[in-house]
Amino acid sequence: MSDAIDLPARVRESLADSFDDARAAVRAGDAETALEHVEEASRVLGHKVPPSPLKEKLKHGVAAVERTAADEPLVASEYLRLMSQLVQP
Repeated sequence: MSDAIDLPARVRESLADSFDDARAAVRAGDAETALEHVEEASRVLGHKVPPSPLKEKLKHGVAAVERTAADEPLVASEYLRLMSQLVQP
């Protein structure tokens, strides 16, 4: 069972959509668009997710994607896939 079960459905959906859209962009070679979606997820994370182990995992993943999206898209894609899974109930 996921830690995300405590998050409101809208927050989970927003984060999952952002991570999924970012993953599609990074897989298409569009790191700039991917990072825009990650930035959107980061804003939601900062404002809507209470302090928790889940938030720390997601913050780590966001930072990893920011570092790897342009030069290591496969790594970024995997982080995004896992973060999307983390926010699913």
